[in-house]
Formats: sequence, C-alpha cells, structure tokens
Amino acid sequence: MDKVVYRSLVKEDYEAVKTLIGEAFGFNEFIKDKKFLDTVLNIYLQGCILESSFSKVAEKNNKIIGVILGDAKKDKNHLKKAQNTLSFAYSMLKVIMTKKENKKFMKEFAKVQDAYKELIHGKEDDFQGCIQLFIVSGESRGLGVGKALMNHLINYMISMDVKSLYLYTDNKCNYGFYDSQNFERINAKEVYFSSTKDKLNVFLYCYDF
Repeated sequence: MDKVVYRSLVKEDYEAVKTLIGEAFGFNEFIKDKKFLDTVLNIYLQGCILESSFSKVAEKNNKIIGVILGDAKKDKNHLKKAQNTLSFAYSMLKVIMTKKENKKFMKEFAKVQDAYKELIHGKEDDFQGCIQLFIVSGESRGLGVGKALMNHLINYMISMDVKSLYLYTDNKCNYGFYDSQNFERINAKEVYFSSTKDKLNVFLYCYDF
C-alpha cells in the first residue's frame, strides 16, 4: 500500500483542499455557478486559515486526501499571512457584487454561522482550543487517515496546555467519527433553509484532555 505522508499545509495545497471542502460540505451540489462556487470555497478555506494556529494535511500519491486545521488560544503563531487576508477580503468583495440568486445562498449559509454562535454562547471561556476544519476524502476513509490527523492535532493541543477543545459539525458530515473518538456532543440546533425547504442539524462537540 502506498504511504500516506503527513505534513503542514502550504499554499500549493489550497485548490485541493477547496475541492475537499466542496465535496464534503455539499457546496458543489448546491452551487452551480462555478465562479461563485470557487469564491465561496475560498472564503471558507481562508476563513479557517485566518483562525488557525495548526495545520496538517494527509497526502498519498501526490494527492491531498485529508486536512485538519485547529487553533490553540495560547499559540500566538497563527498560520495567516498577508496573502490569506487579502484573498479573503477580495473574495468577500466579489460576494457583495455577485448576482441576486448567489446572495440568497449566502444568506442561507449565514444561518449556519448564526447557529454556531448560538450553540457556543456562554461557553466560549470553557475551551482553550478548537478544530476549524477537518475533512478526509470519501475514498480514503477506512485507511486510518482521520485518526492519524486527529492524533497530530491532539498532540499539538497537549503541547499548548489545552484542557478542552470544541468543534462544529452537522448531520450531513461524518459526525459519528467524533462519537467513536470520545468527543461529547454538548449542544444541537436545527437550521431551516427556506430556499430548498431543507433542514440541517448542527452540533457542538467537545473533547476534554
């Protein structure tokens, strides 16, 4: 079996990680405008990078098959560089200028962000770390990639004296992985999307060291 290499995220990985985000979170399914899709994926990735101090990707046969980004409050060495801030700002500007139908999607997406804020309200000081992004490609599941990426992040969090971390996930993701890894679901909220008449169950999980 070909070896899986684990290393830090670099700029050259961004497009591959955006592809993982689009597939894992359903953006590819809902957004048919390819240029707008790329803008949304860039906002999502750059937003995660700007809020992270740790990164690790899993690479097999020169292909990115998994990624994890996290942040420890104690670590002041964030991943963000000027290029990340500029890229995020430029993408946000493009959203402001986009078509009306695309703006409708952004309003629906904002509902999920609002749900995140509601789930953690009053609990912010309970955590010293968080997982900003965690994806393993569908075809790579079962290879132990998810556990390996999580172990890298947990070792980092321990080195940063993190006692408890949190993450958000939902019922369209593989949230059962967190249950199997001794994470605890501490809050949940249902989000309703009026444009698609669809519902999403959003969860707040924590992990105590």
